[in-house]
Amino acid sequence: MTDRKYSIVQIIDTLEAGGAEKVLVTLSNILFNHGHPVTVITTLQKGSLTSQLNQGIEIKELNRKSKWNLSDMRKLVQWCKPFDIIHVHSSHNLRYVYLAAKIFYLNKPIFFHHHYGNIETDTSLKWHDKIFMSSTILIAVSRKIYDWAIHRLKMEQQTVFLLPNIVTKPILQDKKNKKETTQIVLVSNFRKQKNITYAIDLMNVLKSQMNVHLTIIGQRADEYYCNSIKEKIQSLQLNDCISIQHDITNIDAVLQQYDLAIHTATSESGPLVLIEYMAAGLPFLSYQTGEVVHQIKNELPECIINNFETDEWIKKIVQLLQINTEQLSQRLQNIYAKYYSEEAYYTSCIKIYEKGLQLN
Repeated sequence: MTDRKYSIVQIIDTLEAGGAEKVLVTLSNILFNHGHPVTVITTLQKGSLTSQLNQGIEIKELNRKSKWNLSDMRKLVQWCKPFDIIHVHSSHNLRYVYLAAKIFYLNKPIFFHHHYGNIETDTSLKWHDKIFMSSTILIAVSRKIYDWAIHRLKMEQQTVFLLPNIVTKPILQDKKNKKETTQIVLVSNFRKQKNITYAIDLMNVLKSQMNVHLTIIGQRADEYYCNSIKEKIQSLQLNDCISIQHDITNIDAVLQQYDLAIHTATSESGPLVLIEYMAAGLPFLSYQTGEVVHQIKNELPECIINNFETDEWIKKIVQLLQINTEQLSQRLQNIYAKYYSEEAYYTSCIKIYEKGLQLN
C-alpha cells in the first residue's frame, strides 16, 4: 500500500440521518485522521450529520436548483477536478455526477459506494444501472450487492470491491442502575422494508408478559408509513409503552439508556445500526438479513432470529435479558473490535482507491 495521501471528495445529496450518510461521515473522518485532504460535497443542503464531521474537513453545499440546471453541474465538476479520488454515495447521486461529468468533461474515475438496502428482496436491474454503474469502480457494502454487480450487472470482477460498513467506537458511559421497566430500542428510519409494524405487534404481546417500553428512533423517510405506524400504536392503545423520537442524530449518546435493542427489517445491506449496538455493548435481537448478520451469526447466535414467529421472538428476548449483562456486553464489544476496526477499514479503502486508479 502506498504512502501517498490522496485528496478525496465525497459526494452525497444531503447529510440528514441515514445509513449511507453515516458511512460517509465515518469514512471522511477516518481518511482525514490519516492525513488525507478531504472535502464533502452535498448536492442539496448540508444536513444534521454535518456537525459530526471533523472540523478540518471542508464542506461544500451545492444547493442545486434542479437536477437539470447546467450551471450547478458545471460548478460541481469544477469543484471535483482538483481531487485524486471522486467518491459518490447512493445511485441517485451517481446519476447526477455521471451526467455532470459527461457534459463538462470530468475525465476521472468515479468510485461508487453502493448502499442499497433492499438488495435482499430486490435484485432487479433498472434501465439506467448498466449505463451509470458499469463505468464506475463499485464499492459494495455487502456480498449480496457484490454478487449482484458481477452476476446481474455483469461488471468485471476487477472493478467491484467489497467494503463492509463500520462505525466509530464510542466513548461508553457507566450504565445506570436497571429500572423496573425493561427499556427496548429500535433504531430505524421509517420505511416499509424496516418492518416496524412487526415491532408494534411484538410489543402488543410482550407487554402482557413483562413491564416493558419500546422507543423507536428514526427519521420520517416515508411520511405515509410513519403515519401508519403512529395510527397502529394508537389503535392498539400502546401509547404508554411505545414512544417515537425523530430528532436524535447521535445514537451513541443514548444507547446506554437501554437494556436491549431489536431490529425487524426484512431487507438490509448492513445494517449499520447492529455495529453501533455492538460498539456500545448493547444486546440486540435482529432478523437475519444483511452483511453484518452474515459476519457475526455464528459467534452471536442468540442475537439472530430467522423468522417472525412472535413466540420465538419473545423467548429469545427473555433469554437475552437473563444472560449476564456484563459478559454479553464484553462479547459484543470484542466482536466489534474483531470485524470493524477503523485501521482495517482504512487499509481496505485505500487499497480499493489504488486498484481503481490503476484501471484507468
